Amino acid sequence: MKNTDLRDLVQTSLFAALIFLGISVFRIQIPFSTQFVHFGNALVVVGCLLFGTKQGAFAATIGLGVFDILNGYAAVVWETILESLIVCLVIHLVYEKALKKDDKIRNIILIGILAALTKIIVNIIKYTFLRGVIVGGLALAPAFIQAINKITGTFGSAALTIIAVPIIYPLFKEALKRVKR
Repeated sequence: MKNTDLRDLVQTSLFAALIFLGISVFRIQIPFSTQFVHFGNALVVVGCLLFGTKQGAFAATIGLGVFDILNGYAAVVWETILESLIVCLVIHLVYEKALKKDDKIRNIILIGILAALTKIIVNIIKYTFLRGVIVGGLALAPAFIQAINKITGTFGSAALTIIAVPIIYPLFKEALKRVKR
């Protein structure tokens, strides 16, 4: 195994653990709801920006997957992972392909906003069609209203992603530069 392979493995593992902690420890419970606001999604975005979407998606899969399994969400872990992979794909297409990894602050802000909107849209689709229409047997309008009510935590986490990504990405980028020296 080459040193770069080992470094990538260690970085991915540490970032997966950070994503797990970003959900487990740094979360705000929404009153009268099972939903909560957390830093996990923001850290997924930062991981993709720092390490590339392939390594970032792998860290997201591990971190989010372990959280779900250990916290009673094992039945829907596949949905969580699929959602994060869709967000990672959007980051790949926009940041890596269209923007050519240009990490000017305006681009980082744009990626934070796109990732947050992608997460919201994917959750609305999931709760409207998968859980509302297909599984729940609801008509489209009631399923959509139920979906909006169900994702209050997603709206909060999306806002946190928009705010946190441009703040923490430069900090992690600088720390990573120091580690690589």
